[in-house]
Amino acid sequence: MINGNTDEFIEKLWGGEEVIFVYNGKKYFSQGYNTDDGKYRFELQLWEPSVEVIWSIEGYSRQESLDLFMAEPLFDGNKFWDVEKSIEWVDS
Repeated sequence: MINGNTDEFIEKLWGGEEVIFVYNGKKYFSQGYNTDDGKYRFELQLWEPSVEVIWSIEGYSRQESLDLFMAEPLFDGNKFWDVEKSIEWVDS
């Protein structure tokens, strides 16, 4: 991970904190939060070059949500651990 500690980054993801990072020239934003009906929602948004929610999950625990996020090929067809060393944490 560029500009940050991977363990701290994962801890922030697990906690649902807002995290901004760049991979392969694209800026991403992730967050987790409780919805009005008490469910936990975790989502990943692409901020640049366009703005869109590219992945979200609702109704799982924080840990289950994080595990599912880590297992998805969201980064140009790659999973988080495949690209972790190339991710730049820009709000650490």
